[in-house]
Amino acid sequence: MSARAFRAHALAVAGDAVLRWVSLAAFAMSLSLATSIPAELMNASDEVRQSLTAPFSTILAAYGAVLAAVYGSFRYTVDRRDGVIAQRLMLQTRRATLATRLPATALGGAAVALAATLGGHAALVISMGGVPPDVRAVAAASALGAVAGLWGMGLGLVVQSHLVALFLSALSIGSSILVAMFWKVGAVYLPLLALLEAFRFDVSAVGIMSGERLDSSVATLVSVGWVLTVLVAGSIAFMRRDVK
Repeated sequence: MSARAFRAHALAVAGDAVLRWVSLAAFAMSLSLATSIPAELMNASDEVRQSLTAPFSTILAAYGAVLAAVYGSFRYTVDRRDGVIAQRLMLQTRRATLATRLPATALGGAAVALAATLGGHAALVISMGGVPPDVRAVAAASALGAVAGLWGMGLGLVVQSHLVALFLSALSIGSSILVAMFWKVGAVYLPLLALLEAFRFDVSAVGIMSGERLDSSVATLVSVGWVLTVLVAGSIAFMRRDVK
C-alpha cells in the first residue's frame, strides 16, 4: 500500500502547478534584488564581489525559506480544498497518505529554495557581472527550504483553512526578521533565525551580531524542536479530523 501511495504521489508531482508557480515567484523575488545592488559594483574587484557572497547567500536563503513554507502549506490546503485528499483516503490509509506527502513536500521546498538561489545569482550577473556561487551555501539553502516546506505543511495540517494557513506559514517564518529589529535576544530562538544559524549562514546579514547569536548546536536543537512540534501537531490533526 505504501509503495502504491508513493507511486501515485510521484506521478502527481509532474503536474504540480503549485510548485511551478511558487518556484517562479521565488526566482522573481530574488531576481528583483538586482535593483538594490549599486551599479558601481560592476567594476569592483573580485575580492569586493566575493565579500558580498556570505550576506547575500543569507538573504537568498531567508527568501527561499519563506516561500518554501508557503509552498508546504499551500500544497496541502489546495489538495484538501479540491477534494484530492479525500479521494486518496478512499484508496489508501491516512498513515500512507501522510508518509508520502512528507518527503514530497520536503523536495518541493528544496526546489523552491533552489529557485530563489538561482534568481539571486541571476541578479548578481545582471547587476555586477556575477559572483561564483558558493556550493555549500546553495546546498544549505536547499536543505533549509526542505525543512521550511515541512514546517509549512505542518501548519497547513493544523489550520486547514486555505488562506489562513497561507498567511500563517509566511508570517511564522518571516516575522523573525521583524522581531529581530527590537528584540534580538528572543528573535534568535524563532524558527527562521534558528534555522539560518543551524545551517551555518551568516546571520549578521539580518542584524544579528556575534554576541547575540546562538551556538550552532543550540540552534540545531531549537530548530528540530520547532519543526517536530508543528509536524507532530499536524500529524495528530490529520489522523483524527474528518477530511471532506
